Amino acid sequence: MARQPTATKTVSAGSSVLPRHLSPPLCLMAIASLSPRELAHDVLLRGGDRRQIPTRLLDEQLAQCQLTPGQRGQATDLVHGVVRRQPTLDLILRQFLRRPLPQVEAGALVWLRLAAWELLFSATPSYAVLNETAEAVKRQGQPQWTGFLNGVLRSLTRDLTDQQVFQPAANALPLDSGNYRVLQSSPFPDPQTDPQGYFRDAFSFPEWLVARWAGRVESPRLLRLGFWFNTPPRPTLRVNPLITTRDALLERLQQQGIAAEPGQHPHAIRLGQSARITALPGFDEGWFAVQDESAMEAATRLAPQPGERILDLCAAPGGKTLHLAALMQNQGQIIAADSDERRLKQVADSARRLHTSIITCETIPADTSRLPAGPFDAVLLDVPCSNTGVLGKRPEVRWRLTPRDLVELPQIQSRLLNAALRVVRPGGRLLYSTCSIEPEENGKLIQAALKRHRQLRLVEERLHWPGEPVDGGYQALLHVAPVRT
Repeated sequence: MARQPTATKTVSAGSSVLPRHLSPPLCLMAIASLSPRELAHDVLLRGGDRRQIPTRLLDEQLAQCQLTPGQRGQATDLVHGVVRRQPTLDLILRQFLRRPLPQVEAGALVWLRLAAWELLFSATPSYAVLNETAEAVKRQGQPQWTGFLNGVLRSLTRDLTDQQVFQPAANALPLDSGNYRVLQSSPFPDPQTDPQGYFRDAFSFPEWLVARWAGRVESPRLLRLGFWFNTPPRPTLRVNPLITTRDALLERLQQQGIAAEPGQHPHAIRLGQSARITALPGFDEGWFAVQDESAMEAATRLAPQPGERILDLCAAPGGKTLHLAALMQNQGQIIAADSDERRLKQVADSARRLHTSIITCETIPADTSRLPAGPFDAVLLDVPCSNTGVLGKRPEVRWRLTPRDLVELPQIQSRLLNAALRVVRPGGRLLYSTCSIEPEENGKLIQAALKRHRQLRLVEERLHWPGEPVDGGYQALLHVAPVRT
């Protein structure tokens, strides 16, 4: 279970008061009639409340809308794009505003960000962006905004060029394709004299996080990391070998005109673009689950065997649990334990869909004062973490994470590791896993555990650096020494 941190900060500007036509909650009929731009505007405006997470609001509203796959993709790109790049958008927009950004009405500011994102990063023609924005604003009942929005956005279009370069510069905007778009203005720090400042402003990351990464990697690798996290992720499917093969699923997807290719992991299929997963062929039959390739390595590295008794601690929502069952050929016993009863239900539902019968779900207290009865041949411990290895898939995390989280999370992770070791049999093994790239949650924590627990031996560890070639994460396989007689 890799949770999103409970950090307290979000990036917002302008008033938090919602216009009357957007006062919550929207009725289902109103949501269903929204265009992709209007839906994105509604989500981002509500997401300005730090208690809300825009990507979750988007998922909730998409479930209520009758949109085509293309429209759903457009709404998703708009929301995720603005959440990822909001500081960069604001930095560029400030050049064309006659008043401070916080003095712009909240609803108008969201429209500026949406249109600016399309103008800067999408292939939509500029005239279409301006026309559609003006029409959407009128439909919202805010015609008084159209002149202001049109003036700012026309100024922005005059700042754009069609020229692309391959090196950072003060006037070079990083795209999501590895290239840079040349602007007439120079809104960013000079990357030669202030490389961290350029990365912070041009790629949109908090300064403290940039400083951490820049202290560990050279500038070219840091730039590649920024491109990876700002490029919309391609969904990855993990084939269910209990039902089918990768070749069979690839053939079925291609028959339906869905672009797909084999991944690096032997069970992985990479889709060519985002898709509504539940509508893909084979979903209802349990042919696949959705899982990152780096996450697939966790169960593979633990190497569960048919007939073993396995504990998956912090199991929800169950991706690794189900992979364990497949590797065990649905023979043996898996206890999926988690403190979140609601999310454990997702594990049970997915187990039924994937035709897995060896998984038993068990709710445990969050303080791990009670664990499922051991001993277990092996434990998979996928701890709550900062998610810094998967920021591309979780765009809001970069703004919600704080330095304090990287103090508090390792304490939770150490407690969970100590608890898990209590139920591993002598001679058994434990796989510690995160989707973080921070040393405090990974190698440093494991080295501290090895000093505390002399019966432990580190068999192997692996840090997946984001984009090389998949999402980031860490796994450490630990062996518990047998009792000497």
